[in-house]
Order: sequence, then structure tokens, then C-alpha cells
Amino acid sequence: MTLLFCVLMMISCQKELELVKANRTIDSTVVDHSPIYIFLDANNKDTLAEVNRKNTIGTTNWIFHVDKRLPLNIAIPEIVALQDRRDKAQFHKNEEAGNYFSYTDSLQKTLAFMPFKEVNYSYNSYYSSIYVKENPDYHLHFQTFSVNFKPKNKVSVDGNEVEMSELLTFLKEYTAFSSEGKRVLIYLNFDERLTFNQYLSKLIELKALENDMVSISPIHFIYDKKKLPDCDCGM
Repeated sequence: MTLLFCVLMMISCQKELELVKANRTIDSTVVDHSPIYIFLDANNKDTLAEVNRKNTIGTTNWIFHVDKRLPLNIAIPEIVALQDRRDKAQFHKNEEAGNYFSYTDSLQKTLAFMPFKEVNYSYNSYYSSIYVKENPDYHLHFQTFSVNFKPKNKVSVDGNEVEMSELLTFLKEYTAFSSEGKRVLIYLNFDERLTFNQYLSKLIELKALENDMVSISPIHFIYDKKKLPDCDCGM
């Protein structure tokens, strides 16, 4: 599937939609799929998401084409609502069908896909370190790490500031040194003011860390800093 096909899809919708770009392909072979377009609507003073799912078939894989410029506090509620609608469907349901984000592999110049059917989003007033403290039994056999993506291209790991360009290397070394032989579970936190581009591009990048001993948690925390409780969250 080439970039030409991607462009044709966007033209067919008669609206501009800018996809996230990344330098690796997670999946390129999704078949039997239906498109969902989530556009950026900036015609008004407020930024809005406009969803087009009129050609969606419930028994197929769903491909979410999300405009990379959308802020997370606008994009994620729309995505969650569509996830919930699919999960609660009573008829024409296919348990094997997945949900995927589309993006552009900038090296291969092709359309690529990130599966996210198993992802659960927590947003507004929750943070991963709070979740870990509230669920000690589940995390007993894991060494957990909290990555926090903040505005102005800043990122921290367990409260330690890290250069964004060095994040992947830092995590490889830091988790190997600190895991004490346990399985590693990495939680991702994103300030809701960040864009969908910043979210998906970093998720794709960090997927390279995963192996038999290292996992990215399927719970992604999209937070409003003003609504977080007063806690030692390691931010």
C-alpha cells in the first residue's frame, strides 16, 4: 500500500487530513478493513474533531485515520467513544476484528498501521504511579517505570528529566540496570495538551523496546495536570 493510495483516500473524503509520520512499520498487512476519519476542524475559535465513519462495517478491522494536529484532549475522547460503541455492539460483531491507527512510514514511503484494540485510555485526573500504588498485587512481579511526556518537547522517566532524542537509549539502559531481574512494565503518560502526532510517534518509537521481558502497558494515561491530585507522582 503506497502513499499514493493514502493521498487518494484523503482526496476521496474531500478534506485535508495529515497523518503521523514514523520511521518504522509495525504492521502493513491489514486486510478486510473499514475507514474512520477523524479530521481537525479549525474553522471556529475552538479546535474540534470531526468524525466520519459512515462507511464503517462492524465485522471488519477498523482503520482510524487521525489528523496528527489534533490535541489529545480532543482526539482521545472521540477514539474512546468509538471503541466503546464497537465493544457494546449487539449485532454484526466479529471478536477477531481489530482497531488500528494509520500512519506514514517515512522511510519506506508506505502506509503503516499500529494496533490498539487492547489499549485502554485513562484521561483527565489519573496518572500511572497512582494506578501502580492502588494495584500492588498486580504489580508484585513487575518492575514498573513511568514515562511522562510533557509540553515543550520535555520528557521524564520516574521523575528524571531526559533528553527526548536520548529517550529510547536511556530507557534500554535504565530498565536493564533497575529491573532487578523482574519483568519490566513501562507506563506512558501524556499531557493532554500534546498532539496526536506526539502521542503516536512516541508510542511507535517505544514499541521497539518490547521483548519477552519488557512490555509497554496497554493502559495509556492522558492527563490534565490541573486535575491531578496532590501526590508524589514522579512527574
